Amino acid sequence: MTSVLSVGEVQTPLAVTYLKFLCKHFSTEIPVEYSETEGFAQFPFGKCRLSAETQTLTFHCEAENTTALDRMQEVIDKHVVMFTQRNPVIVIWRTHNLTETSSY
Repeated sequence: MTSVLSVGEVQTPLAVTYLKFLCKHFSTEIPVEYSETEGFAQFPFGKCRLSAETQTLTFHCEAENTTALDRMQEVIDKHVVMFTQRNPVIVIWRTHNLTETSSY
């Protein structure tokens, strides 16, 4: 199966905090697993692995097509803006890539 992938990054000293906020919030609507520095969210339109390092929050997203991937990125962007109102940040998304096998 061919999947469409993208990677988004947020540069922030609050990466671990934002990862926990996002995962806890998403878990009220979709299946989510997370720890202090990693998370996994199963959206209806794709899946996303989150990771937090000292200064970087990273999103590894995978979907069946670009429409679904774009929708996932929109949801993530919206929630990042919502949770970072005091210290606004944005997700910088890298170009979509195609793969023949799932990365998860």
